[in-house]
Amino acid sequence: MITKRLKQTAKKIVARLPFGTQKRINLFWYYLHNLGNKKPLTRPFEAGCSEISLEAEKLRIVGFLKVYNEVSSGNLERVLRHMKKFCDEIVVCDCESTDGSAEIARKFTRHVLSEPNEFSRELFTKQKMLEYTLYLDPDWIVWLDADEVFERKGETSEVRNLCVYGDKNGIDGFSMKEINLWKSTRRYRVDEFWGKGDFVRLWKNNGKLRFETADGLHKDQHPQGLANIVKSELKVIHYGFSSEEEIDKKYERYRKNGQSGFYLERMKNEDGIKLLPLDVDLIPLSALRIAVVALIYKSVPYIKFVLDSFNKHTSGAEFVFVANDATDKVKDYLKENNISHLIFENEDKKEYYLNRVYRAWNYGGMNAPGDVIVFVNSDMAFSDGWLDNLLKWLRKDRIVCSRLVESGKMPSGTYGISKNFGHTYKEYDDEQFQKFAEKTSKPELREGGLFMPCAIYKDSFVKSGGYPIGNRKTADGKEISGDHIFFYETLKPMGISHFTAFDSIVYHIQEGEMDE
Repeated sequence: MITKRLKQTAKKIVARLPFGTQKRINLFWYYLHNLGNKKPLTRPFEAGCSEISLEAEKLRIVGFLKVYNEVSSGNLERVLRHMKKFCDEIVVCDCESTDGSAEIARKFTRHVLSEPNEFSRELFTKQKMLEYTLYLDPDWIVWLDADEVFERKGETSEVRNLCVYGDKNGIDGFSMKEINLWKSTRRYRVDEFWGKGDFVRLWKNNGKLRFETADGLHKDQHPQGLANIVKSELKVIHYGFSSEEEIDKKYERYRKNGQSGFYLERMKNEDGIKLLPLDVDLIPLSALRIAVVALIYKSVPYIKFVLDSFNKHTSGAEFVFVANDATDKVKDYLKENNISHLIFENEDKKEYYLNRVYRAWNYGGMNAPGDVIVFVNSDMAFSDGWLDNLLKWLRKDRIVCSRLVESGKMPSGTYGISKNFGHTYKEYDDEQFQKFAEKTSKPELREGGLFMPCAIYKDSFVKSGGYPIGNRKTADGKEISGDHIFFYETLKPMGISHFTAFDSIVYHIQEGEMDE
């Protein structure tokens, strides 16, 4: 009791000092505390596996998420899309939100609890959440706040692979550091305490988990009963300071709940601030906007064909048509059915058609609403998981293409497979193609290949200037395609190499609209 009273008295005295003095005292205490920290949080660990192991797939992982009014910021949908990638179930506790957070949560999970919004008693709420979560019989529990996501490798494989590693090595908890975005979604703060703390995000269901319920702020946010906690190199991206509005909301919430002094004012203070750019390859794909872009000019049936296949076998992306010198019938159909599209009219309608095609591709790539652009043809059909399997290989230094299965109307190219599942949209056999794609797919990336479907960061596409306008003839009469020029003469010097994903399988009818 004396120690507690002394601490409270010391905090009150320090809180009356000038901000700069408080800052120096707290920094000194922080580093002194960490030097003497005897907790087993010292072993660095990196699973380093880009694929989910069979053992990891069998694990039952339940997400743990407490929310209050997280809709307008976009935080709630982002974190739920993210957690659905690696969680079997998600338990959401809505704390008296007034913005429809509970309704949004129910679109992602049937496990939505309701508790009072008592910020200073959040451990009591978390204990109730934990009791409910344990009824779902998880092997591991993964905790995030609504304004957080794991870096990309956590979403694709690392969360599950860490759990397998923990099972094999007697580890029952993994901690991670945060990347704190600052007034932007593309830069983060690293001065003072920013990004230095470890938070235990993965909890093994070892039969001993329980929160030590107590009032107050800044208590341990993981349950008691985790005997062997190990540091992971996996990072958590924190959006809580990514805008002035979010900072103001967080500041007011803590102030109203009794926070004061240095730990409150540091949320806004920028003395000596140091920012670093966020590597786009760290951002999970669920937190990026994906635009799949296709050209169309005369065929309503092919609009229906490609869109039906996309909707059936794809999630987490928006399909955007570019109506390229399109007929009124096509434009009316897109508009009347509220299908996302752009209208592109070439100035010279008599220009060679391929030149007009490349102009339209560039218009779509520059104007489609996405962080990532995926170009496809309107006569393509998709296999289950094609887009996730394509994008998991995407990097700043890669333009990644799907592996094509082509109808045989024309010879296929590098890595392409000639096998007829339909020479027209009417003949296409989706059931047989899906079976073939499942047998053909393998988690492998090879350099080179065909040129579409292809995925690229929009910023890279814009910086490149896009496709050349048409093919090029050499002095000896040979023709070099605009795709080849773009991939190897434009992107390659920018440090962006061409790869094919052997687990992203797409069917190509070949010349679909042209045969209509």
